[in-house]
Amino acid sequence: MLSSLLALALGAALPQDGGAPIRSEAICSAEQPAYVASGGASLAYRDLGPAGGRPVLLIGGTDQQMTHWPAPLIEALQAHGLRPIVYDARDVGCSTHHAAAGPVNWGELFTALGTGRRPDLAYDLETLAADALAVLDALDIARSDILGVSGGATVAGEIAAAKPERVGRLVLAMANSGNPALPMPADPARLVALPPPPPMAAAPDVVAGWRAAAWKAMDGEETSGDAPAYAEMALAATARSWDPDGIGRAGAALLAAGDRRTRLAGIAAPALVVHGESDPLISSAAGREVAAAIPGATFVLIPGMGHSLAPAAIGTMVDGLADPMAETAAP
Repeated sequence: MLSSLLALALGAALPQDGGAPIRSEAICSAEQPAYVASGGASLAYRDLGPAGGRPVLLIGGTDQQMTHWPAPLIEALQAHGLRPIVYDARDVGCSTHHAAAGPVNWGELFTALGTGRRPDLAYDLETLAADALAVLDALDIARSDILGVSGGATVAGEIAAAKPERVGRLVLAMANSGNPALPMPADPARLVALPPPPPMAAAPDVVAGWRAAAWKAMDGEETSGDAPAYAEMALAATARSWDPDGIGRAGAALLAAGDRRTRLAGIAAPALVVHGESDPLISSAAGREVAAAIPGATFVLIPGMGHSLAPAAIGTMVDGLADPMAETAAP
């Protein structure tokens, strides 16, 4: 669940090559996802079923492709009668990449934020929230549970605040409150050795090696993956898509959203906030702030979990979504 804020937090700017992103048309065609138009972008999505299950929209972190959700999570949701729906956000995977927008001008972005001016971005958090709802609209789903992780948790929180009638139960993992007083990354010593992402022109094995190293650096003591699995997943993810400029554009949209606590206070959905005790990127204090800001939210700290989904977190999230007392049935 990589965030482009990682590179910024380490003091290393993302590559500024402005080249064409990797987006494998052959792989996307073979997968045969459905597509929906939203705000000038075409978004690839998949309804994983079962058809009669209660829908759960999964919103991934920055650079997380819809093929990268842990299989144990998807299988557990389905086993509990839930219907996971996944999609590639804009600038990710098989969806539209905004290459014409070029790389983010970070100097301009920070100047705008420092002076209270709205930065000129390719898209913003509200756009990302509207994209998620467009996926539900394409499936004629009026109301859905939502599970968001990392940057996807910020998007999920915005949806719940802006469109309460569309959200049943809300589960947020590795969520950031946006409080500027909290350090980012939470544990820089664990991440300082990680170099900035390679440029788009880098060889696929170089990109895959960086991705696997980044995922591993994010882990805590408890994780659902291992080194061989990461290498395989990284190669598959890179063959499908690689767009460091897109990572920057998505990260800029999240960064420009600022402190989210006041906005989160307007959420009415029953909410569960899950955070890793060993998260090196987003402090567990931020997760606690998110839970404290949402009225009635429950906070669960997972020992040994870093900035990736550990088995205990998967079980906790699925149990929270499957709670028969949750008022999540679509009207």
